[in-house]
Amino acid sequence: MSRDANPHAMAPSKPGRTRTAPPQLPDRFPFGGRYLAYTLFDLTGILYVLLGLMVLCATWALGSGAASWSSLLERHRSVVYIAFHAVALIGVIFVGVRFFGFFPKAQPPRVGPLKPPPGPVILAALYAVWIGVAALLCGVLAGGILR
Repeated sequence: MSRDANPHAMAPSKPGRTRTAPPQLPDRFPFGGRYLAYTLFDLTGILYVLLGLMVLCATWALGSGAASWSSLLERHRSVVYIAFHAVALIGVIFVGVRFFGFFPKAQPPRVGPLKPPPGPVILAALYAVWIGVAALLCGVLAGGILR
């Protein structure tokens, strides 16, 4: 460019009133209508943070010796930990179902010369893979596979 841009070039010829409305919360926020699903989806982040901290504690206990590991396993047998893991499982399933629901909508109309399969087919394939991977991990963790 040969000269600097004029910062007022796009300004209106005379100042006018702003059309911006004052900020206010939507009706039925945060738990009414469709906001309930959004709020629950956001709250699962707390579950992921707590699960991550539990993984760090387990790793620390595993590196600290057999007594520390046994103590951690004993604590995880309490009702509080079992209830937390049940809630975390429900949260992970909720996020997975919501996440997989976006896949059919996010597919491009064409992939090269081919069209993608219909949305229900994509969704069924994703659920089948998810259940298969979960079953494989359960088998590994239970000691039935890769002993």
